[in-house]
Amino acid sequence: MKTKLDRFKVYNFRSIEESDWIEVADNSCLVGTNEAGKTNLLIALWKLNPANNEPIVPLDDFPRHLYSNYKADKHSEDVFIAADFILDDTFQTEISKELKCDKEQVKRVLVRRKYDGAYYISFPYSKVDSYPIESLNITIRNFETSLYRDDVFTKEDAGLQQTIKDFIGQLTSQITETTFSKEEAETIIDSIKNFSEKSFGKKKNLPDFFNLHLIAPVQKMLDAFNGKPIETTKEVRQKVLRKIPKFVYYSDYGNLDSEIYLPRVIEDFERDDLNESARAKVRTLDVLFKYVKLSPEEIYELGNDRKIIIKKLDSYNRVVSTEEESLSEEEVREWADKKRERGILLRSAATQLTLSFKQWWLQGDYIFAFEADGNHFRINVSDKLRPEEIELEGRSRGLQWFFSFFLVFLVETKEGHSNTILLLDEPGLSLHPLAQYDLAKFFRKLSEENQLIYTSHSPFLVDMDNLANVKAVYVDSETGRTKVSSNLRYNAKDAEKSIYPVHAALGLTVSDTLLLGCLPILVEGPSDQIYLNLIKRYLISTGDLKNSKEIVFIPAGGVKGMAPLTKLLSSREDSLPYVLLDSDKAGKDYQKQLKTSRYKDEQDKVLEVSSFLSEGEFEIEDLIPASVIIPIIDRQYRCDQYFEDFYQKGSPIVNQIEAWAKKYNILLNEGWKVEIARAIQNRFDKIMESLPTELKDKWIKLFETITRE
Repeated sequence: MKTKLDRFKVYNFRSIEESDWIEVADNSCLVGTNEAGKTNLLIALWKLNPANNEPIVPLDDFPRHLYSNYKADKHSEDVFIAADFILDDTFQTEISKELKCDKEQVKRVLVRRKYDGAYYISFPYSKVDSYPIESLNITIRNFETSLYRDDVFTKEDAGLQQTIKDFIGQLTSQITETTFSKEEAETIIDSIKNFSEKSFGKKKNLPDFFNLHLIAPVQKMLDAFNGKPIETTKEVRQKVLRKIPKFVYYSDYGNLDSEIYLPRVIEDFERDDLNESARAKVRTLDVLFKYVKLSPEEIYELGNDRKIIIKKLDSYNRVVSTEEESLSEEEVREWADKKRERGILLRSAATQLTLSFKQWWLQGDYIFAFEADGNHFRINVSDKLRPEEIELEGRSRGLQWFFSFFLVFLVETKEGHSNTILLLDEPGLSLHPLAQYDLAKFFRKLSEENQLIYTSHSPFLVDMDNLANVKAVYVDSETGRTKVSSNLRYNAKDAEKSIYPVHAALGLTVSDTLLLGCLPILVEGPSDQIYLNLIKRYLISTGDLKNSKEIVFIPAGGVKGMAPLTKLLSSREDSLPYVLLDSDKAGKDYQKQLKTSRYKDEQDKVLEVSSFLSEGEFEIEDLIPASVIIPIIDRQYRCDQYFEDFYQKGSPIVNQIEAWAKKYNILLNEGWKVEIARAIQNRFDKIMESLPTELKDKWIKLFETITRE
């Protein structure tokens, strides 16, 4: 796993006074109306660690209505961006050794940046609420490996050796869940100490070995449970800063022109007073010339015939006359060779660009050519249908955007295409809908190696397979602050216009299922969609699901949104789609309604969650191990009264979470179920390593039901 951005927050940056914490995934989409603050969120995040060394400009970046305060009070030390990163496993191990702590304590790092450019780097999440049992098992296995190879063990008699082996085998036998607690860690340490005292007598080597290689690692875990503060060092902070990904931001401000006037470019490269749109253009030009491996000065110079001009001056340094002196044969040859080299470099760069571009852009087979002539540098484009070369500006706006973005990404990531976070502001705005579909596919591919966050108004760029990664950005009507929400329902306060692309995309997705012959399953909300997609993926990987049709889970935004979708999703034979409902009151009421009306003749297609569990008001969340959900709840909603202590096994978990929150005055976020689902999605593969067999059987039963003919 690479170091990843987990969430970020923006303070006093342009229109944003203070945003919510915004959680991100590998491929995240921010939807919202104009002026909601989407662009400013991206720019603030970009300036945390820009790949192109983009400057922080307080005159542009500090909120205008507070700028007088900035000048008077010197707010240069104000933090404008904070971000949590999850460090890769190898790096966690490295710095935990340097800081003498458990690696779980340095799993997450908080990086903040101030207006003066300085960084704050800390590990504020040193308190660990629970550990996966596998962490303890690894510690014990490592201890066993070291012990059984050491003379301290091999020289002991066979009876004591067997006693030690039996004890080690029993250490975790009482822990039945996928995680273990602080109390269980304390019990393990006590049992090791008691065993050592009873079994080793006056021996010193064995107790010392147990203390160093077994008790000490478990004690580090206990320190993490207790939230022992972590003091960083300058060296570690520098290492973290080098480790976090670079951000590449792109908007259509940077789109290249087909004809570039070189004297202006050379002049602009020297200026430091350009506005934001001009800096964006200069940045793209910079990457262009880096790509062709020639500076604009070199191209300009070589584009003009070289002459030696001798000026004669009078006593007042005024030019009296000029003479042109011819070049020597050697100088002529040298100059000709340089111009020839320039031509070769331009053709070579254009050929490489053409080949690379073909792998990215699916809307045409384009050939690029670079031309330098005197004061101008030109970009020409041709294709099979139009073999004549046409200036870039003469092609579509969509192609101009993609070409320019492609160059920026290619150069600023040093063609590595990995460990980079891409921030795209309204990508592909000028693209045809079909091209936007292709762009969305490209984004999914790109996110395999890079995190991607983009803003959009277009339903064609909303990934309905990963709806949890879509966030609505809107302005709160009461506070005027930019808000970000996972709640994508129509009735979401203040966000109705912002979430239009999502609901438009839902309509497109419905059409796709009809056109492509998919098997649509109607569910209540995005969290249901996330969990069921995860379960589907797991069952396919184990070979327990071999359905010929692609199963598509479509969220309806609650039971009220299901009626029109059941009509849309009916097959040509008027066969109705399966509907999977929660077993809460709303779900049961709607189930009765469907069975007595539209589903009167196909009642077996109206399903409820409790059918696969037991009688009760169960929801999709109850198909996920409680031991997975509980620590996430306690981590997300910190309270003196842990939900773990409140939870009653066997009862519906959503009802319990809401009751716990109400009792202890905990405000559950809008869309909290989606946030929990996404947190589980991010660590699902690890969860599956210890999946209870009885739960897997219930999953299989559910999917066998919805896929039967």
